[in-house]
Amino acid sequence: MGIKDLFGKKDKENKPEDSDKQLQDEKENDLESRIEDSNQDETSDQTLKDVEEPTPLFSVDNPDKINYHQSKDIIDKSIKDYSLDYEDKLPVPKFKIDNNKSSVSFGLSENINFYDLLFNSVSKSNTFDDKPKLRNFGTDTLYLEMNKNFSICFSNHKHFHWDEYKKSIEFTKQGDFTSSEIELIIETYRIGNPLAKEKHRATPQERLASLGIEIYEPDTRFGWDYLSGYEEVKQEIQDTIILSLKNPEIYDKIANGTRRVYESNKPKAILFEGPPGTGKTTTARIMAGDIDSHLIYVPIESIMTKWYGESERNLAYIFHAAKDLGQSILFLDEIDSLATSRDNNIHEATRRVLSVLLRHIDGFEQDDRTLIIGATNKKNDLDPALLSRFDLSINFPLPNESERYSIFSGYAKHLDTTNLEYLAKNSEGISGRNIKDICEHAERRHASNIIQNKTDLELPPLNLYRDTLELRKNNGI
Repeated sequence: MGIKDLFGKKDKENKPEDSDKQLQDEKENDLESRIEDSNQDETSDQTLKDVEEPTPLFSVDNPDKINYHQSKDIIDKSIKDYSLDYEDKLPVPKFKIDNNKSSVSFGLSENINFYDLLFNSVSKSNTFDDKPKLRNFGTDTLYLEMNKNFSICFSNHKHFHWDEYKKSIEFTKQGDFTSSEIELIIETYRIGNPLAKEKHRATPQERLASLGIEIYEPDTRFGWDYLSGYEEVKQEIQDTIILSLKNPEIYDKIANGTRRVYESNKPKAILFEGPPGTGKTTTARIMAGDIDSHLIYVPIESIMTKWYGESERNLAYIFHAAKDLGQSILFLDEIDSLATSRDNNIHEATRRVLSVLLRHIDGFEQDDRTLIIGATNKKNDLDPALLSRFDLSINFPLPNESERYSIFSGYAKHLDTTNLEYLAKNSEGISGRNIKDICEHAERRHASNIIQNKTDLELPPLNLYRDTLELRKNNGI
């Protein structure tokens, strides 16, 4: 069976017009002759004469032996860099290792011509010890053996690993990959998944959204009065952070007048510490509205993945997108999950993420337009090197009785002073978020009573708030 028989059947949807048939036949014949020529004892150099020596895509200590994890890291990074800043949805490569056999597979564009990929692979045959051998299995699969240990499998049907792609390719190696093999894999991915030139460069918002990160536009509705209590905390933030962001020229003038070598004295990284539900995220939203800045909320799950090297690349990607966005607040929630102390025998992946974080907070990749806020309820677990990078640490404690009164009055304004004092006195140890939840629960119960004609009262009475409060306390919430 020839090449034309193997792939002609499955490409009926894109069957060329008669005027193109001669060109296709020439491609098929040329490919078969190239493979035949490469298997001769005295191979003619004419086939590969015009092939330029490729520019190395990466550097490694031993180009002839690159272990599985390093190979995966190199391929992952190259593919991510290739698609960076574009909105094309490209296939994510899949990696597998089994009994010292490594494989890399990925889907291919529906419109890709298999002959282009075959031409490219055969043209690289001078970088391998043996000459390529072409084999086929059935009508949908072509097998190209580059040497006795390295092979390529082209598939022209939907594979169970690639349901969304009709065409796919798999590279298999017995033992470690070499640099030549990895370069061929990367180049094949680019040829097989061309970027659409018509599509525009993705905006920072689109790039961040691809990781599930939410961007809040400045919203002046969230003023400082929205956060009940915490007067000392709010005053400290306004005095040490907000003023510096609104009046940078004054701070720069002082730094120029006091320092032998100029360095910015404006805060660039702040740590918010305190129990859950004490207003850390709310404060960040208020700050963003006050200084007319975007708030980029980064949950831990948007960074951490199970794939080797992916977590630190996600974090770096977020920092770069934030820089392109302009004036912004980057809010890293649960930062203790990213930067546990290195004294605690942390996982290697976490160590690499920590290195990226340190580099962007206080290093060569620092960006003055991005204010970083890390939030944690486990400050003691943070790495000492990271703690030292924060210009300011602000504590958000559980609200005291006066602050609880203020929070209850914000969500149950119809209650009189005596009722509010009762609720505040009996809610010790409860966070502001839980107080809000208690009030919302009481409102829902009251709405249910109205619907079922169990009450004539327009607004919920004290007993509903009191009962809900006791229920929460008994359940340990």
